[in-house]
Amino acid sequence: MQLPKSVLIDDIEYKVEEVSHKELQLSSEDFKNEYWGETRCKQASIRICEGMADDETKITLVHEIIHAILQERGFDQQNNDEAMVDGLAHALRMLVKQNPELIKEVLS
Repeated sequence: MQLPKSVLIDDIEYKVEEVSHKELQLSSEDFKNEYWGETRCKQASIRICEGMADDETKITLVHEIIHAILQERGFDQQNNDEAMVDGLAHALRMLVKQNPELIKEVLS
């Protein structure tokens, strides 16, 4: 999958880049879990682990975009709920994938 160079979230341009798995782990404060993506709101950047399968890359990007949306909207507590963010990412991706006409209508 070719990642976009950036994504607009509430009129803030988040730079999107692929980085090595090792780089993501080194930047994490939580050494107990592995990370496949990271959102840095203060730097307005989203970092995605390189070398993943397309579907994994897509869901990780959606997951990180949800983190950015929650942060920009002030939902700090919910933003820290990884299970909720992951569930929303999977549900949103399936909604868009399974209902393209609905999405077109809603966005028009």
